[in-house]
Amino acid sequence: MTGLDPAVSSVLAAKEAQTRTQIDFAVAKKGLDAIEQQGDAIVELIASAGRIGKEAGKGNSLDAFG
Repeated sequence: MTGLDPAVSSVLAAKEAQTRTQIDFAVAKKGLDAIEQQGDAIVELIASAGRIGKEAGKGNSLDAFG
């Protein structure tokens, strides 16, 4: 930003930093949302396994042969 008034350069740099911060927060939120969805899926998988185990005739024997 050569040739600009120092005050203008300072304002532009602050605005750029603010924009980068907003982008960083948005990216972090998307990452957290994805992790939360994975956690919800794992909880549902565990709950499903529990329901299947309680069904009549399920889980009484183990077929160890391929």
